[in-house]
Amino acid sequence: MKLEPHQVAVITGGASGIGFALAAALAQRGLHLALLDVEQPALDAAAERLRALHTPFGPPRVEALCCDVSDAEAMQAAANEILSRCNRVDLLVNNAGVGGALGPQWLSQPQDWQWVMNVNVFGVANGIRAFVPAMLQQQGSAGHVVNIASIAGLTAPPFLSPYVAAKHAVVGMSESLAAELQYMGPQIRVSVVCPGGVQTRIMQSERNRPAELKVAPRTPPELLAKIKAAFEQLMRDPMPADELAGIVLAGIERDDFYILTHADHAPEAQARADRVVQAAKAAAA
Repeated sequence: MKLEPHQVAVITGGASGIGFALAAALAQRGLHLALLDVEQPALDAAAERLRALHTPFGPPRVEALCCDVSDAEAMQAAANEILSRCNRVDLLVNNAGVGGALGPQWLSQPQDWQWVMNVNVFGVANGIRAFVPAMLQQQGSAGHVVNIASIAGLTAPPFLSPYVAAKHAVVGMSESLAAELQYMGPQIRVSVVCPGGVQTRIMQSERNRPAELKVAPRTPPELLAKIKAAFEQLMRDPMPADELAGIVLAGIERDDFYILTHADHAPEAQARADRVVQAAKAAAA
Protein backbone atom coordinates (compact mmCIF):
# COMPACT_ATOMS: atom_id res chain seq x y z
CA MET A 1 0.00 0.00 0.00
CA LYS A 2 1.35 3.39 -0.91
CA LEU A 3 1.48 5.64 2.15
CA GLU A 4 -0.02 9.02 1.35
CA PRO A 5 -0.95 12.23 3.18
CA HIS A 6 -4.32 12.29 4.92
CA GLN A 7 -4.57 8.52 5.27
CA VAL A 8 -5.52 7.44 8.79
CA ALA A 9 -3.18 5.18 10.75
CA VAL A 10 -4.22 3.49 14.02
CA ILE A 11 -1.32 2.38 16.21
CA THR A 12 -1.75 0.45 19.44
CA GLY A 13 0.98 0.81 22.05
CA GLY A 14 1.71 4.11 20.36
CA ALA A 15 3.09 6.02 23.34
CA SER A 16 6.61 4.59 23.27
CA GLY A 17 9.10 2.29 21.58
CA ILE A 18 8.20 0.83 18.20
CA GLY A 19 4.70 2.31 18.28
CA PHE A 20 5.92 5.86 18.79
CA ALA A 21 8.69 5.49 16.22
CA LEU A 22 6.17 4.30 13.63
CA ALA A 23 3.86 7.19 14.49
CA ALA A 24 6.68 9.71 14.05
CA ALA A 25 7.70 8.19 10.70
CA LEU A 26 4.10 8.19 9.46
CA ALA A 27 3.66 11.79 10.60
CA GLN A 28 6.51 12.75 8.28
CA ARG A 29 4.46 11.22 5.45
CA GLY A 30 1.47 13.37 6.35
CA LEU A 31 -0.76 10.65 7.78
CA HIS A 32 -3.44 11.38 10.37
CA LEU A 33 -2.53 9.42 13.51
CA ALA A 34 -4.72 7.67 16.05
CA LEU A 35 -2.71 6.40 19.01
CA LEU A 36 -3.99 3.89 21.55
CA ASP A 37 -2.08 3.12 24.74
CA VAL A 38 -2.81 1.89 28.24
CA GLU A 39 -0.60 4.53 29.93
CA GLN A 40 -2.40 7.89 29.94
CA PRO A 41 0.54 10.14 30.98
CA ALA A 42 2.88 8.56 28.41
CA LEU A 43 0.15 8.78 25.77
CA ASP A 44 -0.44 12.48 26.44
CA ALA A 45 3.29 13.19 26.27
CA ALA A 46 3.66 11.22 23.03
CA ALA A 47 0.76 13.06 21.40
CA GLU A 48 2.27 16.43 22.31
CA ARG A 49 5.68 15.41 20.95
CA LEU A 50 4.10 14.31 17.69
CA ARG A 51 2.02 17.47 17.33
CA ALA A 52 5.21 19.50 17.76
CA LEU A 53 7.00 17.75 14.88
CA HIS A 54 7.99 19.78 11.82
CA THR A 55 6.83 17.91 8.73
CA PRO A 56 6.44 18.82 5.06
CA PHE A 57 2.68 18.71 5.65
CA GLY A 58 2.54 20.94 8.72
CA PRO A 59 1.73 19.88 12.30
CA PRO A 60 0.52 16.27 12.42
CA ARG A 61 -3.08 15.51 13.31
CA VAL A 62 -3.03 13.22 16.31
CA GLU A 63 -5.90 11.52 18.12
CA ALA A 64 -4.93 9.89 21.45
CA LEU A 65 -7.15 7.44 23.30
CA CYS A 66 -6.26 5.58 26.47
CA CYS A 67 -7.28 1.99 25.92
CA ASP A 68 -6.41 -1.50 27.15
CA VAL A 69 -6.10 -3.62 24.01
CA SER A 70 -6.93 -6.77 25.98
CA ASP A 71 -10.42 -5.37 26.68
CA ALA A 72 -12.58 -6.20 23.64
CA GLU A 73 -15.34 -3.74 24.55
CA ALA A 74 -12.84 -0.93 25.14
CA MET A 75 -11.22 -1.60 21.77
CA GLN A 76 -14.57 -1.51 19.99
CA ALA A 77 -15.43 1.75 21.75
CA ALA A 78 -12.06 3.19 20.71
CA ALA A 79 -12.67 2.11 17.11
CA ASN A 80 -16.08 3.76 17.13
CA GLU A 81 -14.58 6.98 18.48
CA ILE A 82 -11.74 7.01 15.94
CA LEU A 83 -14.13 6.37 13.07
CA SER A 84 -16.39 9.16 14.27
CA ARG A 85 -13.45 11.58 14.32
CA CYS A 86 -11.56 10.39 11.24
CA ASN A 87 -14.27 8.72 9.11
CA ARG A 88 -11.93 5.94 7.96
CA VAL A 89 -8.93 3.75 8.79
CA ASP A 90 -6.33 2.97 6.15
CA LEU A 91 -3.54 1.44 8.23
CA LEU A 92 -3.92 -0.62 11.40
CA VAL A 93 -0.79 -1.38 13.41
CA ASN A 94 -1.33 -3.91 16.20
CA ASN A 95 1.84 -3.13 18.13
CA ALA A 96 0.95 -3.20 21.84
CA GLY A 97 2.76 -6.01 23.63
CA VAL A 98 4.41 -7.13 26.86
CA GLY A 99 7.44 -9.27 27.58
CA GLY A 100 6.22 -11.43 30.42
CA ALA A 101 8.01 -13.35 33.13
CA LEU A 102 11.35 -15.11 32.60
CA GLY A 103 12.13 -18.62 33.70
CA PRO A 104 11.62 -22.32 32.96
CA GLN A 105 8.21 -23.16 31.58
CA TRP A 106 7.43 -25.58 34.42
CA LEU A 107 7.87 -22.76 36.94
CA SER A 108 5.52 -20.39 35.15
CA GLN A 109 2.14 -19.61 36.67
CA PRO A 110 -1.34 -19.29 35.16
CA GLN A 111 -1.28 -15.54 35.72
CA ASP A 112 1.93 -15.24 33.66
CA TRP A 113 0.24 -16.90 30.70
CA GLN A 114 -3.03 -15.03 31.11
CA TRP A 115 -1.38 -11.60 31.10
CA VAL A 116 0.84 -12.24 28.07
CA MET A 117 -1.90 -13.90 26.06
CA ASN A 118 -4.43 -11.19 26.96
CA VAL A 119 -2.21 -8.43 25.57
CA ASN A 120 -0.08 -10.09 22.89
CA VAL A 121 -2.70 -12.39 21.35
CA PHE A 122 -6.16 -11.14 22.31
CA GLY A 123 -4.95 -7.56 21.86
CA VAL A 124 -4.19 -8.31 18.21
CA ALA A 125 -7.47 -10.21 17.78
CA ASN A 126 -9.39 -7.32 19.35
CA GLY A 127 -7.70 -4.83 17.03
CA ILE A 128 -8.60 -6.89 13.98
CA ARG A 129 -12.21 -7.37 15.12
CA ALA A 130 -12.61 -3.69 15.95
CA PHE A 131 -11.12 -2.10 12.83
CA VAL A 132 -11.04 -4.52 9.89
CA PRO A 133 -14.84 -4.49 9.32
CA ALA A 134 -14.71 -0.73 8.75
CA MET A 135 -11.69 -1.12 6.46
CA LEU A 136 -13.61 -3.67 4.39
CA GLN A 137 -16.49 -1.23 3.96
CA GLN A 138 -14.15 1.30 2.35
CA GLN A 139 -14.72 -0.30 -1.04
CA GLY A 140 -12.06 0.33 -3.65
CA SER A 141 -9.71 1.76 -1.06
CA ALA A 142 -6.42 0.05 -0.31
CA GLY A 143 -5.70 -0.78 3.31
CA HIS A 144 -3.04 -2.54 5.34
CA VAL A 145 -2.90 -4.43 8.64
CA VAL A 146 0.46 -4.69 10.36
CA ASN A 147 0.88 -7.07 13.29
CA ILE A 148 4.04 -6.69 15.34
CA ALA A 149 5.30 -10.12 16.35
CA SER A 150 8.96 -10.92 17.07
CA ILE A 151 11.78 -13.10 15.83
CA ALA A 152 10.61 -15.22 18.77
CA GLY A 153 7.54 -15.93 16.62
CA LEU A 154 9.75 -17.74 14.11
CA THR A 155 12.26 -19.29 16.50
CA ALA A 156 12.02 -20.63 20.06
CA PRO A 157 14.42 -18.99 22.53
CA PRO A 158 14.32 -20.52 26.01
CA PHE A 159 13.03 -19.13 29.31
CA LEU A 160 10.22 -16.95 27.94
CA SER A 161 7.66 -19.52 26.85
CA PRO A 162 4.50 -17.39 27.25
CA TYR A 163 6.04 -14.69 25.05
CA VAL A 164 7.28 -17.22 22.47
CA ALA A 165 3.88 -18.92 22.33
CA ALA A 166 2.10 -15.57 21.95
CA LYS A 167 4.36 -14.36 19.15
CA HIS A 168 4.04 -17.65 17.29
CA ALA A 169 0.28 -17.12 17.58
CA VAL A 170 0.57 -13.62 16.10
CA VAL A 171 2.51 -14.98 13.11
CA GLY A 172 -0.13 -17.69 12.55
CA MET A 173 -3.00 -15.23 12.99
CA SER A 174 -1.38 -12.94 10.42
CA GLU A 175 -0.96 -15.77 7.91
CA SER A 176 -4.59 -16.78 8.34
CA LEU A 177 -5.83 -13.18 8.12
CA ALA A 178 -3.90 -12.63 4.88
CA ALA A 179 -5.52 -15.72 3.36
CA GLU A 180 -8.99 -14.65 4.52
CA LEU A 181 -8.60 -11.18 3.04
CA GLN A 182 -7.49 -12.63 -0.29
CA TYR A 183 -11.01 -14.05 -0.50
CA MET A 184 -13.02 -11.28 1.13
CA GLY A 185 -11.03 -8.07 0.85
CA PRO A 186 -8.03 -8.32 -1.50
CA GLN A 187 -7.59 -4.56 -1.33
CA ILE A 188 -6.37 -5.00 2.26
CA ARG A 189 -2.88 -6.44 2.65
CA VAL A 190 -1.26 -7.88 5.77
CA SER A 191 2.28 -7.72 7.13
CA VAL A 192 3.75 -9.39 10.19
CA VAL A 193 6.87 -7.78 11.63
CA CYS A 194 9.37 -10.09 13.35
CA PRO A 195 12.12 -7.88 14.78
CA GLY A 196 15.14 -8.88 16.79
CA GLY A 197 16.47 -6.62 19.53
CA VAL A 198 15.05 -3.09 19.32
CA GLN A 199 15.24 -0.12 21.68
CA THR A 200 11.98 -0.42 23.59
CA ARG A 201 10.78 -0.67 27.20
CA ILE A 202 9.52 -4.21 26.81
CA MET A 203 11.86 -5.46 29.55
CA GLN A 204 10.05 -3.07 31.91
CA SER A 205 6.55 -4.08 30.82
CA GLU A 206 5.77 -5.57 34.25
CA ARG A 207 4.87 -1.99 35.17
CA ASN A 208 1.59 -2.51 33.32
CA ARG A 209 0.66 -5.97 34.62
CA PRO A 210 -2.81 -5.76 36.21
CA ALA A 211 -2.78 -6.10 39.99
CA GLU A 212 -4.98 -9.19 39.90
CA LEU A 213 -2.44 -10.98 37.68
CA LYS A 214 0.68 -10.09 39.66
CA VAL A 215 2.46 -13.07 41.24
CA ALA A 216 5.85 -13.58 42.84
CA PRO A 217 8.23 -15.42 40.46
CA ARG A 218 8.93 -19.07 41.22
CA THR A 219 12.25 -19.07 39.37
CA PRO A 220 15.11 -19.19 41.92
CA PRO A 221 16.76 -15.75 42.25
CA GLU A 222 20.19 -16.96 41.18
CA LEU A 223 18.81 -18.57 38.01
CA LEU A 224 16.64 -15.54 37.27
CA ALA A 225 19.72 -13.30 37.56
CA LYS A 226 21.60 -15.47 35.05
CA ILE A 227 18.70 -15.42 32.60
CA LYS A 228 18.33 -11.64 32.88
CA ALA A 229 22.07 -11.19 32.35
CA ALA A 230 21.93 -13.36 29.23
CA PHE A 231 19.07 -11.34 27.78
CA GLU A 232 20.81 -8.07 28.61
CA GLN A 233 23.86 -9.36 26.75
CA LEU A 234 21.71 -10.17 23.72
CA MET A 235 20.24 -6.66 23.90
CA ARG A 236 23.57 -4.89 24.33
CA ASP A 237 23.32 -3.18 20.92
CA PRO A 238 19.61 -2.94 20.04
CA MET A 239 18.40 -1.46 16.78
CA PRO A 240 17.10 2.11 17.20
CA ALA A 241 13.31 2.13 16.98
CA ASP A 242 13.32 4.79 14.26
CA GLU A 243 15.53 2.54 12.09
CA LEU A 244 13.01 -0.27 12.49
CA ALA A 245 10.21 2.15 11.57
CA GLY A 246 11.92 2.88 8.26
CA ILE A 247 12.17 -0.84 7.52
CA VAL A 248 8.50 -1.37 8.34
CA LEU A 249 7.25 1.53 6.22
CA ALA A 250 9.29 0.29 3.25
CA GLY A 251 7.83 -3.20 3.75
CA ILE A 252 4.30 -1.83 3.83
CA GLU A 253 4.82 -0.01 0.55
CA ARG A 254 6.19 -3.18 -1.05
CA ASP A 255 3.25 -5.19 0.35
CA ASP A 256 5.71 -7.55 2.03
CA PHE A 257 4.05 -10.14 4.23
CA TYR A 258 7.06 -10.98 6.40
CA ILE A 259 9.05 -7.96 7.54
CA LEU A 260 12.25 -8.96 9.34
CA THR A 261 14.93 -6.66 10.67
CA HIS A 262 17.99 -8.69 11.73
CA ALA A 263 19.74 -10.85 9.16
CA ASP A 264 21.77 -12.60 11.88
CA HIS A 265 18.62 -14.51 12.91
CA ALA A 266 18.27 -16.09 9.47
CA PRO A 267 20.21 -19.29 10.37
CA GLU A 268 17.87 -19.95 13.33
CA ALA A 269 14.77 -19.53 11.20
CA GLN A 270 16.28 -21.62 8.40
CA ALA A 271 17.24 -24.42 10.78
CA ARG A 272 13.70 -24.58 12.17
CA ALA A 273 12.16 -24.62 8.69
CA ASP A 274 14.61 -27.34 7.62
CA ARG A 275 13.64 -29.53 10.58
CA VAL A 276 9.96 -29.24 9.64
CA VAL A 277 10.63 -30.08 6.00
CA GLN A 278 12.85 -33.02 6.92
CA ALA A 279 10.18 -34.39 9.24
CA ALA A 280 7.53 -34.07 6.52
CA LYS A 281 9.77 -35.90 4.04
CA ALA A 282 10.43 -38.63 6.60
CA ALA A 283 6.69 -39.07 7.12
CA ALA A 284 6.20 -39.53 3.37
CA ALA A 285 9.04 -42.03 3.01
